[in-house]
Amino acid sequence: MADEPIPFDARGCQGEEELPSWLVRLRSPRRNGGVLYLVGTDHLSKMSQEHAVQAIRTVKPKFVMLELCKKRKQMLANCGSSYSRSRDNGCTVCQSLCQLSLSGNVSVAILGFLLSRFMQRVGDDLKTTSGLEFKAAAREARKQRASLILGDRDFTVTVRRIWGALSVLDRTMLCFELFLGAYFGIRWTGRVRTADESFLRLGSRFPAIIRPLIRERDQYMAHVLRYFVDQGECVVAVVGQAHVKGICEQWEKNINVRRLLDVPQSSPLRMFMILLTFFLFVFYLVGSF
Repeated sequence: MADEPIPFDARGCQGEEELPSWLVRLRSPRRNGGVLYLVGTDHLSKMSQEHAVQAIRTVKPKFVMLELCKKRKQMLANCGSSYSRSRDNGCTVCQSLCQLSLSGNVSVAILGFLLSRFMQRVGDDLKTTSGLEFKAAAREARKQRASLILGDRDFTVTVRRIWGALSVLDRTMLCFELFLGAYFGIRWTGRVRTADESFLRLGSRFPAIIRPLIRERDQYMAHVLRYFVDQGECVVAVVGQAHVKGICEQWEKNINVRRLLDVPQSSPLRMFMILLTFFLFVFYLVGSF
């Protein structure tokens, strides 16, 4: 198991300094509220699996929240913990992207597909599979008789809001870079050691994606967690390290969730031009090899 033991139990913890570096405790601001233990993970790290299991086993919470939405819950179907090139989480995501295409959001569906493929390629390069800490946490939650919460925002809403935040040029260039990274291993982000680092570097090239990809999801998950913790429950949340700071910052704020779920509308002409430009880039790239 992890090298840093957790020197407390769920009800008798003392000061914040007692917590290991990968764990944060947040209390409900309401009287008689509960407590949240926030586990910050790297989606491609074996150590993160051990941290998630250790926190749940020690705290024995009533609820365990995972950074997943219902459309990504297929990640939990295969509980194997070793590296595998199988795409056990692909079916549900692909179905969602097909629905986007049929509803006239073809370009948004392409972006979502490329994001998913890019993440898979990063995991392949690091010889691991993304999200194994969620499977480990789900198994331990069942052992401890804790209920699972899928507390992330809908995947397709996030993709559509990323698309709406970008200019026409940035949309084309982002799809092009994701395509190169996913299928040719060419990344202007350079070599990375973690999944979060890869997306944060991508965000440095396209700053507009940081808010819908990271910050808004911080707000959404903070809202979901507050709902349960305010009722006096003990919750362990397993989220990517990139979300920990944001959830802490949003913890005591009133969050307008409806605003986070609004999706912008794109004109068919603009979508056609973006798709045309993107495929011209692809054909040029393939012809140059």
